[in-house]
Amino acid sequence: MSRFNTIKTVASTLTIAVTLGFLVQYGETTPRVGDGKGEDAYNKAPRTLMLSTNAQGQPVFGMPDIVTTPLNHAANVQRVVAVDAVYGEMATPAFEMIMAAPIAGCEATLSAAREPAAMVALSLSAPCAENQAFAVSHSGMRVASNTDSDGNATVRIPALMTDAEFKVTFNNVLQASTKIFVPELRQYDRAVLQWETADNMRLHALENGAQIGDPGHVWSASLHSPQDTREGKNGFVVYVGDADAEIPYQAEVYTFPEGQMNRDGGVDLRVGVTVSPQNCGREIDATTIQTNAGQTLVSTQIVALIPPCSYIGEVVFFGDKFSDLTIASN
Repeated sequence: MSRFNTIKTVASTLTIAVTLGFLVQYGETTPRVGDGKGEDAYNKAPRTLMLSTNAQGQPVFGMPDIVTTPLNHAANVQRVVAVDAVYGEMATPAFEMIMAAPIAGCEATLSAAREPAAMVALSLSAPCAENQAFAVSHSGMRVASNTDSDGNATVRIPALMTDAEFKVTFNNVLQASTKIFVPELRQYDRAVLQWETADNMRLHALENGAQIGDPGHVWSASLHSPQDTREGKNGFVVYVGDADAEIPYQAEVYTFPEGQMNRDGGVDLRVGVTVSPQNCGREIDATTIQTNAGQTLVSTQIVALIPPCSYIGEVVFFGDKFSDLTIASN
């Protein structure tokens, strides 16, 4: 009997020992999400991790009968920032618009009216955006402007497409848009130089073999008018934008009457840049847009390499940024 009790005591002891060992190893439950006591556990890395390797020392899945190497996981945890893409200074992504629902009583309205030489007068009313900068976008061209103390503004801008659409954004948030049909644009071709820096860039058109300073030199400071263009005498250049805006979207647009000139010839388009202490020895990004009677648009990213600072105050011309235009007489 005593021998039987001894065996029974040993068996009971073994059972208790095995049970306690199981509870010690598996008795800790995984904390639930939202459990205040267990939330920190999700942020802690395990102290060690058994990494299985093959004969060549490469990690493999499963647990084969090979030597396993303990890896101090906690010591190798590194905090990194997720990066989807890397852009250089000269290859920034396109700046898209943000859509937003207007606040009641603050809706902005935009209307358009045709003017001579395929120009468009935009009238903006933004009652809750007094004295604020905004941008007008049209067929790849973007220019900056400002509202007055009443939240109103008028912007005169050349149309680039016969079915023209204009959008107004405040802080890159779309606030208003409008469309207008501009049939007169079919009589003209246009070339656009646009940039978004404070640099003094200008578009120069040399018509019919003219040189800088000749009567055929057309630019925004010359006396060539839209009325001259409507009469088939010459083209004209108009400046649009605001150099003092936070993002100074600016553009110069050259317009010439396709098939209406009273002579044959060509147009040599050049980009002029004033060398300053801010841009000397640097590269300036810009965009050119050319349209054929409002039917097709060709947009090109260009880079102007500015001379060294010994040229400060001088104007340099770049003659390879546009496709030259041909003028045919009527």
